[in-house]
Amino acid sequence: MGVHQAVNIAIFGLSLRTLNELKEHVQTAVPSHIQVNWSNIAEPQLDILMINHMFFDSPNIKSLIKNNNINVLQIANDVNKNSSIEDDTLYLPLNHVHSLHHWLNERLTKNQELTAIPLPTSTNNILHRKQIKDILLEIQNPRNGKIQLFDNNGLIAIADPRNEWVWQNPSLRSLQTDSSLNYTYATQNDQLWITDTPQQDLKLWLWNLLWTSSDFDELCPSSVSSFYLEIWPQPHHKAERQQILRMAACFAKGAQISVVATQLRLPEKRVKQFVAASLGAQYGRVIKDHQANYHPQNPQTETEQNFMKKLFGRLRNRLGF
Repeated sequence: MGVHQAVNIAIFGLSLRTLNELKEHVQTAVPSHIQVNWSNIAEPQLDILMINHMFFDSPNIKSLIKNNNINVLQIANDVNKNSSIEDDTLYLPLNHVHSLHHWLNERLTKNQELTAIPLPTSTNNILHRKQIKDILLEIQNPRNGKIQLFDNNGLIAIADPRNEWVWQNPSLRSLQTDSSLNYTYATQNDQLWITDTPQQDLKLWLWNLLWTSSDFDELCPSSVSSFYLEIWPQPHHKAERQQILRMAACFAKGAQISVVATQLRLPEKRVKQFVAASLGAQYGRVIKDHQANYHPQNPQTETEQNFMKKLFGRLRNRLGF
């Protein structure tokens, strides 16, 4: 295992497409002997932060920059200034990368004491999964005050992890997000609109957000084969309720993903989607295969089918479906 110099870079508040394009351009600008570590904004040894200019003035960002020796490049949109950098602000669209390359090389030259680290063996997917997990943990961390949740399309909601409430952006057309999901702390001005917006249970809302979104399968990696459900979800969409409740009934006993998929005649990807949403919203935990207590007999007998129908009927009445 060799030792290389490394630079820790975090990108915050950008769309997934813009983020990926920026990463590609940064990789071409950094000398080959320097390893780029794509880091979370909470990385204690962060060297460079590239951030959407809209979030630059938030208190936690200001505190981060003040207390650490970080080079900051703000990202803004201005067609007339495209690709240029003025006062440490890069203007999109990025039609050429000359200014970006110059800015990066200037900062790397100034920062000669780059961290010496072993070459990592983990893949980009593992790093990305860890980043998403960290973000979801912070969204549910009771030590946090009110925070803004956003993605590449803008503001999604304001959450209060301490009291487990969330206020969804009233202008949001559909409850969906992607892997650009992120957060920042909310100022008093940011919270003015929530007084006229219904509050919702944070974990229940978060489960539905993850379920209806397509970019979170990685929360249930191939290494996960069995899952135990501790909190039942309350799905928003009527068309999917029966399917979701059937999966919940199986995992409430602790079950293997492959067994549930076979028993309910569902694609394994669909069952993993359920597990991913449940893990992300902290509705359950991964267990060992031998701890799974759901062992159905195939095929189901008529008595078992009637029992399941009655069970779902009672659940619908109890949950108000």
